[in-house]
Amino acid sequence: MKFDINKMRSVLRGEVNGSIQFIVLASVAAFVWVASWYLSGMYSSASSSLALQRERYSTLSILAAEYKAAAPALASETVRRTDAMAVFTQVSNQVSLGVRVSRIVPSPDRRRCSVEISRIYAEELTELVRGLSDRGMRVVSARLRALPAGRERLFSLEADIEAVS
Repeated sequence: MKFDINKMRSVLRGEVNGSIQFIVLASVAAFVWVASWYLSGMYSSASSSLALQRERYSTLSILAAEYKAAAPALASETVRRTDAMAVFTQVSNQVSLGVRVSRIVPSPDRRRCSVEISRIYAEELTELVRGLSDRGMRVVSARLRALPAGRERLFSLEADIEAVS
């Protein structure tokens, strides 16, 4: 069988009977093939994403269950005394330090933590130290800087806090 370019041109121009139907059928077949290839790629991507999300959800559920089982009920006064970060967070919330606490870094055993507080008043500082000592915590080391501010003195505090054994 010889390939004749002129016959192909006449089919493409629609000069041969049935050539229009052939071109339409070939175009539809090509469109269906491309669309199915595209949709199958989208389906496999979505299914792998869904499987990943399910795996993440199950891991998160397991971690949440372990965390709930390990931690006692956290009422306002029932924070584990060995968790320095939790105790400091609770006391700082009571003193209303809010966003002025710029850094809290717990130690690996969570019995100590380093904190940094900016723009704290002397009364708040006293209340913070009193609240920590009431909950079995002590300030191991501190760096206190006075900040210039109008009539009342503001301080910046960097401190290491630990649970009293």
